[in-house]
Amino acid sequence: MKTNYGKLGQESMDSLKDTSKRSAEVQMKILAELMHRNRETVYGKKYGFEAIETVGEFQKKVPLCVYGDYEDYILRMIAGEEKVLTEEPAVYYCISSGTTGDAKYLPLTETDLKIQYTYAYGVPFGMVKEYYWDLPEDEVFGKIFQIGEFAKTYMENGAMNGIRSGCVYQWLDRDGQFDAEDYCVPKEVLFPDTLEDLCYVKVRFALAEQDLRAIHGVFVNRVAGVLDYIWRNWEMLLKDMECGKVDECVSLSPRWREYVERKLPPNPLRAAQLRRLSHETLRKGIIKKIWPKVRYVLAIGGKSFAYYTEKMQEYAGDIPIHPYAYAASEGIFGVAEKMDQTDRYILFPEAGFFEFLPRNEEQMEEKRPLFMWEIGIGERYELVFTNHSGLYRYCMQDVIEVVGWHGQAPIVQFCYRKNQVINIAGEKSNQEQLVEAVRQFAFRMRCEIMGYCVQQDMSDVLPRYQFYLECTDIHISGAEDILDDCLCRVNYEYQGCRKMNEIGKVRISYLHAGSFGLYEEQLAKSGKMMGQNKQVCILDTEEKKKFFAAREDDSRQF
Repeated sequence: MKTNYGKLGQESMDSLKDTSKRSAEVQMKILAELMHRNRETVYGKKYGFEAIETVGEFQKKVPLCVYGDYEDYILRMIAGEEKVLTEEPAVYYCISSGTTGDAKYLPLTETDLKIQYTYAYGVPFGMVKEYYWDLPEDEVFGKIFQIGEFAKTYMENGAMNGIRSGCVYQWLDRDGQFDAEDYCVPKEVLFPDTLEDLCYVKVRFALAEQDLRAIHGVFVNRVAGVLDYIWRNWEMLLKDMECGKVDECVSLSPRWREYVERKLPPNPLRAAQLRRLSHETLRKGIIKKIWPKVRYVLAIGGKSFAYYTEKMQEYAGDIPIHPYAYAASEGIFGVAEKMDQTDRYILFPEAGFFEFLPRNEEQMEEKRPLFMWEIGIGERYELVFTNHSGLYRYCMQDVIEVVGWHGQAPIVQFCYRKNQVINIAGEKSNQEQLVEAVRQFAFRMRCEIMGYCVQQDMSDVLPRYQFYLECTDIHISGAEDILDDCLCRVNYEYQGCRKMNEIGKVRISYLHAGSFGLYEEQLAKSGKMMGQNKQVCILDTEEKKKFFAAREDDSRQF
């Protein structure tokens, strides 16, 4: 292995410990450096970076912004203009889809990549090492099953581009620092030159690897989905392994079919070894049954992914799960506090300059975003972020709650995105409330919800919420009344609108089994990068609405 994961993890943990102890000092230093370094840029001259010496002056002179305020600047950078937002050139452009589905391009500098490498990439290895403090490193670190994909794509100006979760891998490979020997899947599969759904290919290579030590993904729904794919296609996968072929039912291009058959010759011994596992009991603890030496899983879970987090725990058994990082295309903000603990992220001070817009009415009257050293436990804030790649005072529209401290650095829980709400009459139901309402509904109905999504339904006399549910069998009679009551309990504004007859009772449509899995397959076939794909929740495009409307199970509608 080229990378000494134990050493990298320890050094990264030491950096986190050091900077967290003096977060106020680090934050002030970062802001001063950003103002000085970028004072001669187009943006820096416009807002007088050269004269900014205090955090107060920074807030007075530089406006709060959203993506639309930067779009023209970024297009100038893509066209080749230098020193627009940063003195340092962008070496990567993160591609992110907005609520309209239009692609957004966000620049990423070498400095930002190095910080991501240390904290989001390196710290998890340190936490794994700390968790297995009593084991030699060669028993902890080894072959990794990387579920994500990092297609090598480029801007017209030659800069790399792709999803945020893939940038570090492309950057490492650019400088010859990516060692494919650390992974059970070959480099050309991890870095395909064209996008295609390669789940089958990755699974075949992973099943052939007996000494797997880790499974890496981004969001838990994708990791759990791959394990479920293995369980559902168990017999086909073993048959293909035995004969060294690719089943006709697998949707793969001729090129990749030939590749698999060339790279994975018949392996009857491994197939026979796996056949000893009973398919009936395989699902619970599937990871350790297939790969007895796996030490950990890396995947973001928590209350926003409640169903898949629970499934992942079933699949993992006693294998710890590291919840990875709190991140977006605009930046990597935090790293999970520890193994096996979701929804708690340490905001590391070197990520960028943090500001926090208070969400409680008393603090909101101040109309001034607070700094890292001014916030308090139990309070909620909207995150404002200045990164190392040219975004200044960027309103993330993420609402977070401070739940603890790591030294002087806050530990936060992601609550919801302000722009991800469903709103008919001012009730503004956010994703946090929708998740809780569905959780309560599942408990009261004694059913299991595999997935849900919701949209506004304006087709009746009274507008209402239209829910699509993929769930186990339930007594349909009365279900809409119960879900409506759950929504009233989690959102008093919704309750008020119902009492005032401004919103009609919720409507439920039941989906065919596997609908959310099929939606992900459709995205993959359309060329969407799946590495950091989140489960759909609010249907905010016509494409999403049409897909789920077409998946209604008419036999289960009331």
